[in-house]
Amino acid sequence: MWGVRSRSRRRPAVVPPALARLALGVLGVLGVLVLSGCGGRGSEGITEIREAFEDGDGGSVVGEERTIEGRVADVVSPWAFTVGGDEPGGVEPMLVVEGDMPPVDQDDVVRVTGTVREFDLQEVQEELGVNLSDGLYRDYQGEPYIRARSITEDVGTG
Repeated sequence: MWGVRSRSRRRPAVVPPALARLALGVLGVLGVLVLSGCGGRGSEGITEIREAFEDGDGGSVVGEERTIEGRVADVVSPWAFTVGGDEPGGVEPMLVVEGDMPPVDQDDVVRVTGTVREFDLQEVQEELGVNLSDGLYRDYQGEPYIRARSITEDVGTG
């Protein structure tokens, strides 16, 4: 008959319990992998922090603990160095202020864990109890940086 549709009732598909457990296990592993990427490491972490500042949303990352990995691009002073900048894609290096930690050398591969902050020379000088050269730090004013809690050298990147 034309124009008449028959609606047949389909029974819902029954998933065997073993297959359901497997699917949940796979989803669980995927969830862990995705969530472990939050707060990104390496150049991804640096990029995420920089993009938040560039988008005017620095407050979304300031105060958060982050871990970044990369090569020491420049040792700015005995209290600070930059990480990154040598990866494809032109990620601008991230300033790391370290305080009382062992010094690093240019080209060391490091993992830095610390708090994301917005650089203010006066605040950093007061916190460290040192007088930093305005000329060395002028370009970092208002930029994101990591106040290091821990630094590990000679780590693999990526």
